Amino acid sequence: MNKNGNLAGKVSRDLILSILAIVIYNGVLQLVIYPGLNARMGAEAFGTVLYYISAVSIMGAGFGTSASYSRIVARKERVEANGDYNAFLGIVAIICVPVSIGVAAIAGRPESGTAGYTRNAWLTTGLFVLMVITVIRYYCDVEYRMNIRFKDYFLFFASVASGYILGLIIFGNISGHIHGAVNGKFDAGSSYSWLFVLLLGEVFGILYTIIRGSILRPPFFERSIAFKANLKAAFYISFGNLISALILNADRIFLRIFTGAEEVTVYYVASLMGKIVALLTTPLNGVIISYLAGYKIRLDKRKFLLSSTLLLVVTAVLTAVCTAASYVFVKIMYPDVFAKAKEYFLIANLGQLLYFLSGTLMVVVLSFSDEKLQMIINCIYAAAFAAVVIPMTVFMGSSGMAYGLVLANFLRFIVTVISGLNQLSQESASSEG
Repeated sequence: MNKNGNLAGKVSRDLILSILAIVIYNGVLQLVIYPGLNARMGAEAFGTVLYYISAVSIMGAGFGTSASYSRIVARKERVEANGDYNAFLGIVAIICVPVSIGVAAIAGRPESGTAGYTRNAWLTTGLFVLMVITVIRYYCDVEYRMNIRFKDYFLFFASVASGYILGLIIFGNISGHIHGAVNGKFDAGSSYSWLFVLLLGEVFGILYTIIRGSILRPPFFERSIAFKANLKAAFYISFGNLISALILNADRIFLRIFTGAEEVTVYYVASLMGKIVALLTTPLNGVIISYLAGYKIRLDKRKFLLSSTLLLVVTAVLTAVCTAASYVFVKIMYPDVFAKAKEYFLIANLGQLLYFLSGTLMVVVLSFSDEKLQMIINCIYAAAFAAVVIPMTVFMGSSGMAYGLVLANFLRFIVTVISGLNQLSQESASSEG
């Protein structure tokens, strides 16, 4: 009883530290860094920067987080070594080369003349460096989740946030001396200081991990006997996470293409409370997989079904809370779009919360299943998104996007439940045999 009480207390403390870490990280980004960049660059240039940041985030979440989750799972099932994941990160760095070039090319054609092409070359290079460093920083949190050190996890994210703030201060002081300005604003293509703001934060996180951890210390290239299995597992998880990250940003892309810029704003505002609350599932996922793997906790079908039902209840409660809060928050902060946005409060928040909480259930399944299963679930989800959400958006606009996301995300939840139950049934039959 005392042991269980101590474990419950430790889980609670770690969850609080984990939530605080994400709150500080996202709070600094959303309330300090992004508004600060926007004020210095102007809305048009900052919109281009947000596009670049989205590409960097997709790579970080797709590959960096996947390496982190993969190493935690590997520790439970296999041996692992720094060299296994350094090799994976090296391959990802190579992948970042064409991605950076493609992302920069899609943003716009290079300016004419030698000077224009030189500026675009520097921008593409800076984007590549930021992308690689961000992937490594996303991976770094495995040091603290794998060893269940959530105090360091909190300080790690505090370091990243501090680097961002310092970068913004430096950006504000030196940018005007380095680059030309038009009406006091700096262009995303001719001024690279926004890259430095983000890069400094990522570097601070990596330096903290080098000082406090062991995953970025020598031996760098010594691989374990399970190297091939670990590498394969990391890519399986990456494939699924890339699909999720791409789909997570798809609402802005498809609404912009099929309905226009105003509808993007309306839908964003309508789902904003759900997005904010859903951010709390990120630290929850980290704590869940850390304890399930670290303590080798085994689930049975009854416990898994209970967990799934509880997540549905939590989704319903949070949707009601977010919908009520939206009427107050949006009325105050976004009065110009309140009339249109309120039509989607319920359904847009439900879609956001279903997505993130079904992701929490997938983390639970990942703790007792093969990594390939996550990839299969996400492939099914991607197919459902393409078959349901895109056509509904084309024909119905924002309401089609909202209802389509609820259908696709609920299907993802059901598929995850069925897959988890099937996996547990196979394990049970295997142990009895």
